[in-house]
Formats: sequence, C-alpha cells, structure tokens
Amino acid sequence: MIRAYFGHHKCGSTWIRNIVEGVLNEIGIVHRLAVDPNTPSGHGPLTDYHEEFTRDEIASWVKRNNLGFVSFITADQSQADALPGVKGFHVIRDPRDIIVSAYFSHRNSHPTEGLDHLAEHREKLKSVSEEEGLMLEMDFSASELNDLNSWNYNNPDILELKMERITSCSYEPFIEIFRFLDLLEEKSTYPASRRTQVYVNAMRNRLARRGGLFAGLRQEVAAAPELVLGRVFDFRFEKISGGRKKGTEDTSSHYRKGVAGDWKNYFNAEHCTEFNSRFSGILQATGYESDDAWIEGQIRSLEGLKTV
Repeated sequence: MIRAYFGHHKCGSTWIRNIVEGVLNEIGIVHRLAVDPNTPSGHGPLTDYHEEFTRDEIASWVKRNNLGFVSFITADQSQADALPGVKGFHVIRDPRDIIVSAYFSHRNSHPTEGLDHLAEHREKLKSVSEEEGLMLEMDFSASELNDLNSWNYNNPDILELKMERITSCSYEPFIEIFRFLDLLEEKSTYPASRRTQVYVNAMRNRLARRGGLFAGLRQEVAAAPELVLGRVFDFRFEKISGGRKKGTEDTSSHYRKGVAGDWKNYFNAEHCTEFNSRFSGILQATGYESDDAWIEGQIRSLEGLKTV
C-alpha cells in the first residue's frame, strides 16, 4: 500500500513533514518528497531532488523507487488522483492566513536559490507598502489557493485536517494520523521488553538507511505511540523557533508567529473585498466560513479600533 501526506505551501508542510518522516525513518518505511518548484504561482514538473517527473509519471516513480510513503508538500488534486487507492492525510490552512504568512515569508525569509520567480516576487514586495504587498501576494499565490478550492474533500481514504487544529495541540492529531494510515501500534500493555524492542527496531532501521551492508536490516514495523509523541515534542514551536512562545512574532523567521487568525491583524477592507472577489467560495469549500459575513465583521472590527 502507498501512503501519502498531501500538504500545501505555508500550511506547516516543513514542520509536518519533519515529524512524519522522522517516525517513518525509525519504522522502516521507504519514503520521499515530491515538490513542484513552481508553487505557489503555478504548476510544472515535480522533483524529489534526485530526478524530475510529471504528474502522469508519479505512479511509475513510486514503483521504480519502491516507495511506501510520499510527502506531496505542494499538492493539487492531480497528484492525489495519480495514485488510485492511496491512503493519506491532507492538511489545509485558512486561506487568508496563507496570504499573510506567504507575504512575510516571500518578502523576508524563504530561500530563493533556484527559484527565479520567487526572487523576482521578493523584489516587488520590498518595493511596495505592506498593504500593496498583500495584494501582490494574492496574485502570486493564486494558483495554490485555486488548488485548495478544487480539492476533493470527500475522499474516505484521505483524512482531512486543518493546520489550526494540529498546531493548537499537536499530540492527538499526529496519533490520529498514524492510526488512520494503519501505522500505529496499539497495545493494552507496555512492558519493559516491548519498550526495548521499540528501541531496537528504531536503531536497526536507522542503520539500514545508511545502505550498503546495513540495507538488509530494514524491517517495517508499526509506530509505537511514544515514538510519534516524542517526535512531536522534538518539533514543538518553542524549540524550532529558537525559544519564542506562540504569538511572539519574528518576521524574519520561517516560523514567524505560530498562531491562527493572524489575517485579522493585516487585512483591511480592500483586502477583504479583493480576496473575496478573487477566491469566491474558497472559505466555504474549506470550512472556514459559512457565508461572506466575515467581511462586514472585519470592517466593523477595524472601525472599532479606529475609535479607541
């Protein structure tokens, strides 16, 4: 069975991938990354940083490399459709927060080496005000948001999750992910002998990743809950941000703020109406709003701030 993580740019993809693939390394699942370098402004060939391949070649790429898991961190529906029967999970984020997060990342912190389209976009962002920059970001990230809008959210073989839930309390969602993927070991007792075996399995699979004489040591096993939870703990926000607490902003960091709903601090009335015009229905499709009343609510909130 092929399993997969389907993520999107500025939806915690680096963080989620680090946690999941760290566990996969220790339970012997062969995995690779698949990324579209044109994201978030368009589509092109995918790469695993070893070779390029088209979406039509995904299945043959998986078979050729004997993969058990793929992290599609710049996903669109065609990538999911390329692997019939795939069992996976898909993580989205409030599209308004994506725009704000992408603006700061693209302007300040995201690597641009080999990404000429992003380097050009960065220069534009640096030449305009923050308000104008958010408008430019809606242009630049339109392809990604359209991918979110056209995703099939009703596939029973793909677990749908929101980044906001995962980041608010990470332990339960990651257990849920590995359980859904049928990769979680669940036993009623945890004797010392079992804990020793968990450690031995992890060490054996770490050695196997070195290849050569060690390659034959690899053995696929289920993930012990403590293995999953330990990896989540290793990647808690306070650690990966260099000691900052969630909500403490560093606009130069890849892990800028770590809180949901930050768009409310940056979207003015023009941003709200422009966003709604460009991406009509996306907030309803993704489950973040039931109607367009959020626009009026944000405008009232801004007017209230002016009178304080």
